Amino acid sequence: MGWTDHEESDANRHMVVGRARVFDRPIALAGFMGVGKSTLGKLLAEALDRDFFDTDREIQRQSGRTPDDFFANGEEAEFRRIEAQVVRELVIRGPVVIALGGGALLDPTSRNLIQHKTALVHLHVPWTHLQVHLAEIAEGRPLLKGKSVPEVHRMYLARHHTYQRAALRITVSRVSIDEAMRTVLTALDLVRGRTSLVPALPVGNRVDVANWEQAWLRQGTRA
Repeated sequence: MGWTDHEESDANRHMVVGRARVFDRPIALAGFMGVGKSTLGKLLAEALDRDFFDTDREIQRQSGRTPDDFFANGEEAEFRRIEAQVVRELVIRGPVVIALGGGALLDPTSRNLIQHKTALVHLHVPWTHLQVHLAEIAEGRPLLKGKSVPEVHRMYLARHHTYQRAALRITVSRVSIDEAMRTVLTALDLVRGRTSLVPALPVGNRVDVANWEQAWLRQGTRA
C-alpha cells in the first residue's frame, strides 16, 4: 500500500524540520538595496520553520524611527550604531533568518560576527542590471537622494566588497524569487552531507559553488 495523505503530510513536515536543523546558526541575507532580501527571507523562514527578522524593521521597533528618517536628518552614524547592536542581538537568537540592511556589513565588528556565526548568503545583482533600475530603487531612499550614478556606483562597489566572503552567492537578477529560494534550500541540504553542489545547482554562474563549500568549512572550524 502507498502512504496515506496523513503520512505524506507528516513526511513533508519532517523534511522541512530536517532542513531547519542543517545549521544551528542563523541564515543571514546580504545584498545591495532593493535586491529582495526581505521577500526571499520571509519565504525561506516559512520553508525552514524559522523566525524571520529584518534589521531595518528591528531598528524601527527599537528606536521608533524609520531608517529613512535617520538618513534624511543626516544621522547615518547613529543609525549604524543601532544597526550594529541589532545585528548582535539577532545573531545570538540561534537558527533564524535575517535580512540585513544593505550597509550592515560595513561595520567591521558586525561583518566579523556575521561571517563567523551565520550562514551568509549574498543576493547579487550585477551593476549593469542595477543601473537600469536605479531610479526605481532610489525612490524613497534618502541615502541615494541627489547622488549621481557614479556616486551610487562607488557605494555599490564599497558594499559589494563586504559581501565577498558570503557562503553562497545567487545572482538574483537572473532568477525568480522562487528559484533563488530553491537554490538556497538545495545548498543547505547538500552541505549537510558535505556532498558536491555542482550536479544539483543551476548553471550559468548563478551560484558560486566553490566559495560556498570552502566558506562553510572555514566557518565550521571556527564556530
